[in-house]
Amino acid sequence: MKATLKAVVRAWLPGLRFVGVACLGLMLGLVGSIAATPGGIGGTGIDPGGIGGTGISPGGIGGTGIVAIGPVQRFGSIFVNGGEYELPAQTRYRADGQPASENSLHLGDLVRVHAVEQGGRLDALAVDISYAVIGRVSQIDQSQGRLVVLGQTVQILPGTLLRTAEDQPLPLSRLKVGDEVRISALDQGAGHWQAMRLTQLSVQPAGHGSPFLLRGKIEATSAQPQRVKINGVWLSVRSGAAQTGLTVGAEVVARGSQQSQGNVIDSLQAIAPLAAPIGTRVAMVGFLQAGSQGRPGWELQGFQIRGADALMQAQLQSAARSQAAPVFIAGTLTAAQTVAVERVIPNVNALQFALPPLAGGQTPPAKAGDKGSVTGATPQFISNGAGLNLSSPAFVAPTVPTVIQPGFTAPSIPAAPAVPQVPQMPAVNMLTVAPPVVAPPQVPVVVTPTVAPPVVNTPSVTTPALPSGLQIPAVPRP
Repeated sequence: MKATLKAVVRAWLPGLRFVGVACLGLMLGLVGSIAATPGGIGGTGIDPGGIGGTGISPGGIGGTGIVAIGPVQRFGSIFVNGGEYELPAQTRYRADGQPASENSLHLGDLVRVHAVEQGGRLDALAVDISYAVIGRVSQIDQSQGRLVVLGQTVQILPGTLLRTAEDQPLPLSRLKVGDEVRISALDQGAGHWQAMRLTQLSVQPAGHGSPFLLRGKIEATSAQPQRVKINGVWLSVRSGAAQTGLTVGAEVVARGSQQSQGNVIDSLQAIAPLAAPIGTRVAMVGFLQAGSQGRPGWELQGFQIRGADALMQAQLQSAARSQAAPVFIAGTLTAAQTVAVERVIPNVNALQFALPPLAGGQTPPAKAGDKGSVTGATPQFISNGAGLNLSSPAFVAPTVPTVIQPGFTAPSIPAAPAVPQVPQMPAVNMLTVAPPVVAPPQVPVVVTPTVAPPVVNTPSVTTPALPSGLQIPAVPRP
C-alpha cells in the first residue's frame, strides 16, 4: 500500500509543482495590480509612479528628457514634485535669467529642472530658479497671513518657509512694512500668489530706495510717458530698458528701483521659452488659469495646457473649477510651449507632494544655509503628500490661557502604598545527570539438534498359495 502511495505521489509531484508556481504567479500579479492602483503613497490616493516618483513613464526619455517645475522639496541631490534629480558637476544654474550656482538653491524655491535619464537615475542638465517678486512690504495683515509687495498680494500658508537674511527661522510677527523680501510663489492670477518661501533680505526704513523684481504678464502699455502694466501694476520704464519686440501678453521679468516717489524699470526682459524638443515629458504643479487673449484651454507655468483626450480634458475642467490648492499635471510637449496632459491630480501640497518617506525616519541631509528647515509641523491647508513634514516657522500657536476656578481646591490624592519587594529567588544550579549507558542484552544462540529419522524394517509377508484343483460346489437353486 505504501509503495503504491509513493508511486502516486511521484507521478503527481511535477503537476503539483506547476500548479503551485502558477498560483504564486497569479498572487504576485494580483499584488502588482493592487500596488498599481491609485491607493497611492501613504494611502493618499497619489501614485506618481514613473522614474524617481515623477509620474513620468520612461518612454522617450533617452533623447528628449524630462522637465519638472515646482518648489525644491528636499536636498541630498534635489527633489521636485517627488522626483529626485542628481546634480552633477556639469549642471547649469540660472536665477531669473542671471548666472547662478548650486548655492543659490533653497528649500521652497520655485525651479524648472531639465533632466535626462542616465542608468535609472535622473541627471539635471539645467536648473532655473524663478522668483515671483522682490521688493518692500507695503501692507501686511498678520491675522490673515497676507501681505502686499509691489502691488502683489502674497498669501502666507502654515507650510510657507519664512527665513531671515541669515537663513534663520522668521516668525511672521517680525515682518514689518518697509522690509525688503524675496518671495518664491505659485501664480494664482490677477496679481495673487501663494508663497512657498519668503526671505527677509533687509530691514529698510520707508522711503529708502531698493531694487525690485516682478514676474508676470504685460497687460497694457503706454508710450507717453513710457509705462507698462504688469499683473495690475503700472510701472515706469527707463528709456532703452525694454527688450525690443515685447507685446501685450508677453511673459516678462521686470527689474528696477523701488522709490517712495515711484518705481522705475531698469530692465524688462521676456521669459525665455522652454528650449526642449517635441516629445519632452513635462511634470509641474501650479494653478490653472484661463487662456489669455482668447486662446482656448488653460495656462500653467507659461505653458498652454490641453487634455490628451476627452477624459483628460474633462479632468482639467473639473480641476480648474475647484482650485483650493495647486494641481499636479504630467504630459508631453507637443508644440512650442504646449503640453498634452495625460495625468491630473488636483489639490496637492506642492511642498510635500509625492515625497518618498525617509528610510528609518532619518533626517534628510541639510544643505548649508537651510539647517532646520525640513522638519516641523505639517502644512494644514492640504496634506496629501508623503514622507517629509516641512517646518512652519510662520505659524505661532496661540497661548492657551490657564483657567482657574475660584473657590476650588483640588483634593490631595494619597500616595499609593509602596509595593513590597519580592525577594529574589536563589539561583538553583541544576545537576547534570548523564543517563546510564544500557547495553543491549545478548541473545543466546540456540542450536537446533539434528534428529535422524528411525529406520523401520517392514517384515516381508508371503501370500499363501491356494491348492490347485479346488472345486467350488454349486449352490442349488431353491
